[in-house]
Amino acid sequence: MTTPEPEREPDTPIAAVTPQRVAEILESEGLQYRLEEAPGPDGEKQMIVRTGFINVAISFAVDADHLIFDSMWRGTPAPEMAPQVVAAVNEWNLTQFTPTLRFFETRGGVLALSASRQANSTHGLSRNQIGAFMMSTLDSVNNCAKWLESQFPELVTWEDQHDEH
Repeated sequence: MTTPEPEREPDTPIAAVTPQRVAEILESEGLQYRLEEAPGPDGEKQMIVRTGFINVAISFAVDADHLIFDSMWRGTPAPEMAPQVVAAVNEWNLTQFTPTLRFFETRGGVLALSASRQANSTHGLSRNQIGAFMMSTLDSVNNCAKWLESQFPELVTWEDQHDEH
């Protein structure tokens, strides 16, 4: 005789992912943020949730079927550093699960290091799923930024006052 497997229900109701739900998670964690309109990939305006730390700017966006995290490290390598940046990006992506690290040249002629991650939200997400995705992402991007600082200490032009306490 076997016991039937119980039906599995999510710990919180599943609903469409919205910028307001993302902002609610940040607010519940005591993190500052702002909601901002920006052009989306299709040219339509979309709401972006912006936050960050002293060493990294962060945004969360919602498209039709994904919760998208993107970030930009504050360090700005010169184009001559491209070989070292490629090596660092490759090392990070080969040894770390998330976030995906990439780089590109900006209009200002410097290199920008960006980390990204996505969660499929086709069928909606529960509050706990959004929160787990966001908090694990913030933790991993913070680790990535600190790792970049150790790889390129000469690019660190800011001082984190929180480390002194």
